Amino acid sequence: MTTPRCHFNARLWQHPLLLLKFCLLTCTILGQVCSWAQSPLEVGPNTTIFFADKLNALVLEDKAGTATLEDVRKRLTEFQPADTVEAIKPKSHYWVAQRLVNRLGEDREIVVNAFVNKEGIHWLRYQHFVIDANGQAKELNGPYSTHVPLHMNDINPSVFTMDTSLSRNPVFTLPKNEEVLLLSRLNSNSTFTATNFNLQFYDRATYLELRKLGLYIEGLFAGIILALVMSSCSSLFFKRDIVSVIYSTWLFLGFLQIIMLPIQDGQRLFELAFDQQPSTIGIMPSHVFWMGLISYLQLVMYFGFGRAFLGTQRYFPRFHFFSNLFIAFEGLRFVIAYFFEHEISPALFRWPSHVFFICMLTATIYCAVMRLKQGLRTAKFSIVFATSVLPLWFLSLMSMEGVHLLKDWTDSNLTLLLSDTYVLQAIAILLGALVSHFSIHARTRGIEKKLSATLVAQREAAENQTKLLEATVEERTRELQTQHKALNAAHKEVLDSVNYASRLQRGQLPRSVRIDNRFESFAAIWEPRDTIGGDLWWISSSTQQGPFVLAVADCTGHGVPGAMLSLLVSNSLERIYAQDTTENPAQALLSLDHYVRHGLNQDRLDSESNDGCDAVILRIDPPSRCIEFASAKIGLIQVTSQGECIRHGVQRCSLGYVETLQEAQQPQLQIISYSPQDLFVIVTDGLIDQIGSHNGKRSAYGHRRLEAVLKKHHAMDAAQIAKHIQEDFAQWQGKEPRRDDVTALVFKL
Repeated sequence: MTTPRCHFNARLWQHPLLLLKFCLLTCTILGQVCSWAQSPLEVGPNTTIFFADKLNALVLEDKAGTATLEDVRKRLTEFQPADTVEAIKPKSHYWVAQRLVNRLGEDREIVVNAFVNKEGIHWLRYQHFVIDANGQAKELNGPYSTHVPLHMNDINPSVFTMDTSLSRNPVFTLPKNEEVLLLSRLNSNSTFTATNFNLQFYDRATYLELRKLGLYIEGLFAGIILALVMSSCSSLFFKRDIVSVIYSTWLFLGFLQIIMLPIQDGQRLFELAFDQQPSTIGIMPSHVFWMGLISYLQLVMYFGFGRAFLGTQRYFPRFHFFSNLFIAFEGLRFVIAYFFEHEISPALFRWPSHVFFICMLTATIYCAVMRLKQGLRTAKFSIVFATSVLPLWFLSLMSMEGVHLLKDWTDSNLTLLLSDTYVLQAIAILLGALVSHFSIHARTRGIEKKLSATLVAQREAAENQTKLLEATVEERTRELQTQHKALNAAHKEVLDSVNYASRLQRGQLPRSVRIDNRFESFAAIWEPRDTIGGDLWWISSSTQQGPFVLAVADCTGHGVPGAMLSLLVSNSLERIYAQDTTENPAQALLSLDHYVRHGLNQDRLDSESNDGCDAVILRIDPPSRCIEFASAKIGLIQVTSQGECIRHGVQRCSLGYVETLQEAQQPQLQIISYSPQDLFVIVTDGLIDQIGSHNGKRSAYGHRRLEAVLKKHHAMDAAQIAKHIQEDFAQWQGKEPRRDDVTALVFKL
């Protein structure tokens, strides 16, 4: 019997290669058996509400992410202990196997929490399967399961049900004295990289009572900030300054962030308004993206509020520039984190932001201290807020890095909350909102006090100024009364002088003795724009035999200057025709040009004036029915007995000015024949150029309108025609101011 054994041993030692293969196969089988020799996690009377299996979890890496539940169940022997996995890779999927056994003597509902832990976001995507003792697999509810998570309208409060699937969370029943296998498919992210494979479990029935505290606190925080938002919005309606706008926006973003924070087991308040569907924005789940975006905007608005409140752009331009860099850096970091799968290590991705943030807080405290020294008393609120945020931020940072400073405290609901990094963030937001609220109100009270003091000072100054003004006004009133009396006296004197000058000017116009027996009918319109004017009309003496002379002149200006110049023109005409009327009108206009220029000394180089007149002279010979006519810018209109209007041409020259008339500019003599009942009209430019309105359109009176009146009434005598001209002209002028002196002579020979 010993021979075969010795023979076998001899053969085995004779083949070392066969011996090596045998050892390797034995080790492999033993390793697989040992790796799957998984001890279940016992759930018994001493198990805490929150528990996790940190010793027995087994892991299978699925690099391609294509493995299904059936594939994994066939590869259970390939699972390895969790502590043998070197590092969690963001691009890989992991299957975690955990066994649980119920030692409580009754069925219990267990909730699996893979999304968050005390450090923050844990596994972004997860899918859980429970395999009972009979080998039956069941997929649990969750954002990335095939079952759509619970909607708020899926629950009918009037229908009694014990369906445990009516939950947003992955819930399964752990039967008494039975063992179940939980297979979890997990996927991390390059930004929020999971640190371990420890999934948190908690007893659903017991935790429903415990989590009320978290909801109460979260609702309390949200309610306080919502009240502050409404208060700030009502104040913003009246103030509308940049500080209030930024503060209100920051408060609203803080309210949104609190309801989005996954305190304890989910974004509970956020879920009331939004269903968490398995959709993505960028590379993140939608609810994680919105939480990150609101967090970034809230951070930006916080420092924006601090900058506006402290006036950093004016007083601390370097810090203002530094804060712009911080905002740009955080924006770039947000884009990279939420839209790109990067290869940056979690520590390298987080710590520059932490250092930047602590520098910003420190610089804010420095700016607030300096502004307090400069006299801005409300800057103390910025100091209080920044210094109170520092410890909360430090605790949150340590919690995110896995260091829980409160773990040695006595276990209670409060310590359970304070050990959550998101609870610390919510407290920091609330604290900032309250301190900022007090700072805004203190700033408003300070402004109101300054404004009140300013108003009091202004009122006192106004009262003193009013008294001074009243005394000054009284004194000035007495002076003005004295001056007014003097002005009235001077005005009366001037007015009397002008009225007297008007009588003198009217007195130099031809008397009736020079008109009678020379015209069949004659009428004159002479209306100075002011009391006196520069227009005149003149008729030669009645004592002279033969033809008589009629002249009309429009002197430069109106009022007193025009009247003085018209006197010179009238005297010059008397001088020209002093002996007889033999001088023809063209030569008479040249003589008038000479007399006016020499009379005003405008023929000298040192002359101080440059004035003259426009004129027309007619030498009328009734027996021969002939008129000699010469004109300088003033025309003659002839209307025959048949109603035909003839406008006799004029020479475009003026008389008496500094520049002497050239030969081509001199007035030319014209011979006009007429018949009985022919009508003659001479008008100055004051009538033709007067602005009026017709059918709402403003324009000058013009020759056409005058000729239309003459044609219509040419059969009447001169007085009636003149009356019609005056009426039509007055209607045309309306409310327009008179522009110039108006003169019109209407006569029949």
